[in-house]
Amino acid sequence: MEARSLLALSLGFNVVLALLVAMAVTENYMLTEKVSNLTSEVKALRESLNITQTQLEYYRSISRQIEGGGGLGVLLASSTVNVVAVRVVETGYGAGYEGVILEVKVDLRAGRGDIYVNTNPRIGIDLQSSVRTAVEVSGRLVGVNVSRYDYVIYVRGEREVEVVDGPSAGLAITLAMISALEDRRIPSDVYMTGTINPDGSIGQVGGVLAKALAAAERGAKLFLVPPGQSKDIVWEVREERTFIFTIRYLVPRQVNIESYLKDRGYNVKVVEVSSIEQALKLIYGG
Repeated sequence: MEARSLLALSLGFNVVLALLVAMAVTENYMLTEKVSNLTSEVKALRESLNITQTQLEYYRSISRQIEGGGGLGVLLASSTVNVVAVRVVETGYGAGYEGVILEVKVDLRAGRGDIYVNTNPRIGIDLQSSVRTAVEVSGRLVGVNVSRYDYVIYVRGEREVEVVDGPSAGLAITLAMISALEDRRIPSDVYMTGTINPDGSIGQVGGVLAKALAAAERGAKLFLVPPGQSKDIVWEVREERTFIFTIRYLVPRQVNIESYLKDRGYNVKVVEVSSIEQALKLIYGG
């Protein structure tokens, strides 16, 4: 009888030990996977930062030229637009996105097609390729010779920040250029995100939900997004309790951005746009 009791106790101990080992292996696997993902993210961010630093040096030299007069031509027209970007922030479960609101002012000056970018304060954002594409697309749509103008882009933020998706400002900058060329104003409660392609189509971006939240907090009433991106993923914390441990993990859930904002008290219309022409119709009608 005593031998049976010892055997049962031994079996019970082995079962508990096996469970503890399994949990430890599972947690170790999850931690290893998380570290691997974070390592990849850090590597990508370092590469992006190196590019941004190179661009900043270029922008600083151009800024000095602008501030000193630099031979810029007569101001012909200007337009301002709200740009929504994201920066990477640390959360309790790794890296995440936080929306950043920037104001971009586009000046058209008599010139020969040169592009200048000035940031204030220091803002790490790569706009060169987006602005060049925006110039070409806006000139084609409006029907003007883009080489008649110089384009001065002023990017203003509330603080120094390194954003990670400069190309996502392409849609906004293109609309600002068209508005300047046509002497129209983009309403201050319109926000948008999306890259611009040479054919005038809108390309996809990251961090759309974080951008939408930042725009909603600033009073946005209309938020334009690329095709297929009126929905996004939120990560929710789930818990599993055992008789010894509580395991927490993240589970993805797809949400409709407009409904998500409404649940938080924001009345923002979120609309997908596939082209510059469609965006113009939504903003100006017609």
